[in-house]
Amino acid sequence: MIPSRLHAPRALRRARLALASVVLASAALLAPGVAAAQGAGGDPTLAQTLFEEGRRLMEAKSYAEACPKLAESQRLRPGTGTLLNLALCNEAIGKTATAWGQFKEALFASKKEGNAAREAFAQEHISALEPRLSKIQLNAENTPGLLIRVDGNDIPAAALGTPIPIDPGTHEVEATAQGYSVWSTSVQVGDSADLKTIAIPKLQPAPAPAETAAPPAPAAPAPSTGSGEGLRTAGFVIGGAGVAVLGVGAVFGVLAAGQASDAERDQALCPNKQCTPQGREEIEAAETKALLSTIGVGVGIAALGAGAILVLTSGPARTEGARAPSGQVQARVVPLLGPDGGGVGVLGRF
Repeated sequence: MIPSRLHAPRALRRARLALASVVLASAALLAPGVAAAQGAGGDPTLAQTLFEEGRRLMEAKSYAEACPKLAESQRLRPGTGTLLNLALCNEAIGKTATAWGQFKEALFASKKEGNAAREAFAQEHISALEPRLSKIQLNAENTPGLLIRVDGNDIPAAALGTPIPIDPGTHEVEATAQGYSVWSTSVQVGDSADLKTIAIPKLQPAPAPAETAAPPAPAAPAPSTGSGEGLRTAGFVIGGAGVAVLGVGAVFGVLAAGQASDAERDQALCPNKQCTPQGREEIEAAETKALLSTIGVGVGIAALGAGAILVLTSGPARTEGARAPSGQVQARVVPLLGPDGGGVGVLGRF
């Protein structure tokens, strides 16, 4: 470590970076080949293209645009030369901690490869960066299951209480644990040799979720008081049925009259108005039809009457609460049968 370099003006540091970039250019071009020798996967054509474009942007001092291209090239085809260029690019944009870590990684790789030139280059930048590194130290109270993140990256428990190199700028610190409220803060880290200590308090238990009140049960519908509508409907139905039964009774009446008349006029069945057994059977059959006709006509007329009564007594539709259930109109239709016929009647309370 050379003190004069540590305190050189910014222009001199930029000139040194530019010179180092030129020195690296030829050696780093071999990076894809080295990666292939290491068996790394990825698209070698795309990796080489991104590397060359990143180098061109660095020479134009467009470091902010160059760094992402070099990073992607390194991801596709890792190589020591590409890594050194990426570290140099991050150093140029002020990401001192990131660059320091990448130079460290390149130093180890260069030693393994036996490349003394790259090893010396990486060590020179490591020595220049270390005094300028800004750091953050996280101190935390004991909370069961505590998990700490800085900018979304997990910090292991072993790193607590130890100054950690970090890039200058604003960083978000968050502490979480199951069953506890989240604690977070922001910290602004200076450009050079800054140390920020963050004291993370013991997390507070998360408040119990508020119980949602159950919605009130819907009120039971009041008993229907619109009996008038039901009575009207029943009246029309019964009346319609009465018309149908009345028609059937009329048909049987016509059949009965015709059968009896034909039997009396038939000399083979009733000669001289004296009916043979077969004639009497015809007459009795006609009487049966006549009885059915009488019943049908009676039932039909009664049903028409009952239907009319129901319609007339239904009245206007009643609104809810207009009449207590005990005062509702109640009625039912019952059949009526007698020795001389039948019909229907309406029983109930009006």
